Amino acid sequence: MIKYTEVLNVSDSVEMEVQYILAKGKTPFAEYLFFESKMHGVCVSLDGDIQSCESDEGMYHEALVHPAMLAHPNPKVVLIMGGGEGATAREVLRHKSVQKVVMVDIDEEFVSLCKTHIKSWGKSAYSDPRLEVLYMDINEYLRTCNEKFDIVIGDLIDVDDWDSPAAFLYGEDLYKTIKPLLNTNAIIATQGGALDTQESRNHKHIREMMARVFGDVRSYGVIVPSFYHLWGYVIASDDLSIVDKDLSEKFFSRAKDLTLDSLGVESLVAAFTLPKQIKKNIGI
Repeated sequence: MIKYTEVLNVSDSVEMEVQYILAKGKTPFAEYLFFESKMHGVCVSLDGDIQSCESDEGMYHEALVHPAMLAHPNPKVVLIMGGGEGATAREVLRHKSVQKVVMVDIDEEFVSLCKTHIKSWGKSAYSDPRLEVLYMDINEYLRTCNEKFDIVIGDLIDVDDWDSPAAFLYGEDLYKTIKPLLNTNAIIATQGGALDTQESRNHKHIREMMARVFGDVRSYGVIVPSFYHLWGYVIASDDLSIVDKDLSEKFFSRAKDLTLDSLGVESLVAAFTLPKQIKKNIGI
């Protein structure tokens, strides 16, 4: 029997039984593993870290995408950083107001693998003429970009070593580069790592970097069962008053034409009410 083991934190790890390996290897940028789990369906791992699982990828991607999209009054142009599974673009393109989505992912080979082994996750997105996919470094793209965006979404790998080259994906310099490319009322959202009662240091770091560039930064979280955590996200703008007392009314009104089968609007609203102990741990 093959087992997949992943370290969760300083003391805990989780072991998953592998039913079948779909693909295993290495691109120029990461080691990959696509495998089937009896509990979670097809799972995608990069460098030993689960990225998404079939059973609950909808929960992860709905939480990543829709709070920012629903908080904005009329999102038309969207930038996705990463997002190789295609599911982030899928969720963005559910919004009828969207006219153009630019997805920038450095790893063309990984995207091709996703199109083969988890085809259904991004099929509707990759066939949508509103989506433009570019295979390049995000810094290179931003330096030469002539677009202006209403929404920017970071569907990026986790970073555990903040001295590593990958740390720039959540760094102050990246957010400073993005800011001039934003339209009025623009919103940026990113996955923000695990939220727990002891560490959450990745989430705190991301919040801090975003707060150095944007005037209003909020944390929220949802349970993603295959991650074995309350999973954190960070949303930022220079004015996020829209996610205050009238959050529920605005989300329900703007989501009336959406079908959110994994979380639903109620859970998106509730995600902004974090447990008191978690809020204390991340310094809010």
